[in-house]
Amino acid sequence: MPRGLFVDTPHHTIISDYSDGTLQDGSVRFRSEFAAVKHGTMFHIFSGESPFQEQRFDPTLRLFVPTPPDAPNAAPGFVGQFIGNMAVGTVVEVGAGVSDFRIGDRAYGYGPVAETVTKVSAALHHLPPELSPVDAVCLDPALYAYGAVRDARITLGDTVAVSGMGAIGLFVVQLLARAGCSQIVAVDPLPKRRALAERFGATATIDPTAEDVGLAARRLLGRPADVAIEASGSYRALYGAMRSVGQCARVVTLGYYKGDHSNLPFGAEWHHNRLELISSMPVWDNPSREAPLWDLARLEATVVDFFRRGWLTSDGVADPIVPFSQAADAFMQTYGNPQDAIKLCVTFDV
Repeated sequence: MPRGLFVDTPHHTIISDYSDGTLQDGSVRFRSEFAAVKHGTMFHIFSGESPFQEQRFDPTLRLFVPTPPDAPNAAPGFVGQFIGNMAVGTVVEVGAGVSDFRIGDRAYGYGPVAETVTKVSAALHHLPPELSPVDAVCLDPALYAYGAVRDARITLGDTVAVSGMGAIGLFVVQLLARAGCSQIVAVDPLPKRRALAERFGATATIDPTAEDVGLAARRLLGRPADVAIEASGSYRALYGAMRSVGQCARVVTLGYYKGDHSNLPFGAEWHHNRLELISSMPVWDNPSREAPLWDLARLEATVVDFFRRGWLTSDGVADPIVPFSQAADAFMQTYGNPQDAIKLCVTFDV
């Protein structure tokens, strides 16, 4: 019987057995060889502070609304669910009506940290020979990073402050360097992440626990930043991003914010410097701001092409990489003590 990474009680994970069941028409099942967790979203919901805890998102209204008392609702913090983000593996079963995958093909897609992944064939992709499994599971954070850079309307020579050097922020830095930004300031409290940002093209770094981000960014750049991209999901970091840019500048956010925002002083730099705040989210049925020329499929294909060309690298981003037998302990350690981790990845015996 296959096993997967499972939330059994609030704030606790185990490796548990599950049953695959009969493969449905149009579906594909692969045996996993590599998988990854998405820290921001996974940890946010796992913490029990997600807006989904006591509300549901109405796709017609595009609003969070109270969940009716008699409606089924997901248990808080993923309890009763497997967790994960993306997985790579070899196809072992193909359902009736599937013509684009055959047994033995290598595939990737969104899925749990589990020994098998079953999806409709349209939700999976063939793994190109130029892409490693590590690259494939990093396509999700790279997609968010690329969407944010496009939403920021980056121009050759721009100066940019980027806060949050997790996987998404590190891909943002790589993309900004490739786009020809003259100066890139990376903001993160962890020395390991700041060092990796410098390797990827950041011209300077700031420890927000040791310096005022707004003042430090101006000192390093010689002027306010043209654009700030906030990728940490921290309200404190968002305020630092607002303070790092000049008048009429853009602040692009792509973090999943949680907790109390009441101390975010919109009456200060936000109001007096007339800043533009942009939420970047390429999924959840959100159209590209550049539609119809750009849509999600084109964004995804372009990110794959960047990896194939060597314009993006996952080297150093996938960290730690642990065997599946250690996945539950590694998840809990990374959740509770994230300073040594960037993107938790899991290998499987194949």
